[in-house]
Amino acid sequence: MTQVVERVGGVAIGSRPLPSIRSAGTRPATARHGDAPPPGGPALPAPATIGAGHSPLVRFGIALRRLTLVTVIHLSLVFLPFVFFSWEMVAATVFTYCFLMIGMAGWMHRYFSHRTFRTSRAFQFVLAFWAGCGAQRGTLWWAAHHRRHHAFADTVDDPHTPTLLAFWRSHMVWIFEDAHQQSNYKWVRDLARYPELRFLDKWYWTPPIVYWTCFGLLGAWLGQARGIGAGAGAGAMLVWGPVLGTVLAWHATFCINSVTHMWGRRRYDTGDDSRNVSWLSWINFGEGWHNNHHYYPHSANLGFHWWQVDPAYYVILLAEKLGLIWDVKKAPSRAVEGQVRRAKPRPEHFERD
Repeated sequence: MTQVVERVGGVAIGSRPLPSIRSAGTRPATARHGDAPPPGGPALPAPATIGAGHSPLVRFGIALRRLTLVTVIHLSLVFLPFVFFSWEMVAATVFTYCFLMIGMAGWMHRYFSHRTFRTSRAFQFVLAFWAGCGAQRGTLWWAAHHRRHHAFADTVDDPHTPTLLAFWRSHMVWIFEDAHQQSNYKWVRDLARYPELRFLDKWYWTPPIVYWTCFGLLGAWLGQARGIGAGAGAGAMLVWGPVLGTVLAWHATFCINSVTHMWGRRRYDTGDDSRNVSWLSWINFGEGWHNNHHYYPHSANLGFHWWQVDPAYYVILLAEKLGLIWDVKKAPSRAVEGQVRRAKPRPEHFERD
């Protein structure tokens, strides 16, 4: 069936058209960051920089500040074989992973980035705090960068395209680069008008600290009950719960930036490299239907068919049944059949840095 598609990469902003990977050709395999663009091809992204313009010592300090906490959390996994084990610890891992993935897939992505349903201001704050427990910066930072990704998908202006960047840079290294440290409120004007969201965006470590503290206290109580001591119980609960659960949730989310733009099936011609990866949807709560999502990004359901597993959407439906959210948007049948234009990003998404 012929599909009429609008390529976001070719939409003009002001008087300057943006390069499209599909229309301008792909980056040659021999190209390196900083090289001159090939004749007739798209510009290449700038090399990864951390602390550019500072002395080597200052740059090292900046890199240390940005990378230490994430590195320490990953390295803390080495303690898993040495801390107290019980089925309560396994339950803590499963709960943390599911809790954080619902926060990222259901709230951070489908609500704050795409506004696929409506809710009250009070519950909006609850969703922002919940999503913030995933330790992926604040909701305004996350939504702004994700909206930019959709506006410039797989072009030089995309913050994390594996089409132009190395796999690991698009997977997670981009987060630490100088160009992506700020929350550009021009992309999230609809959200930035709420001072409570700006507060959580500025103090984005508040939700993770509260979440981890609760698990530490729970572990201390469990350690006392099991006779291993409060300290041993707290340490075990933190490693099994927030540490392991957070690392798993991180990489399940990061795979959307990398894996689903490299491997998988392309049901819809979206003008970018987005792909559906069915097995990944079981892991990241439906986010693996990424080609569907890029084709119709304003739908709360990323799985367009009943057999396309989409757990985050099921949670959204439950919240709607409970009256916590309403006006849930769903991809219409004409969109599922590929008979409509690809939805445009909203006008405010076209603001440049």
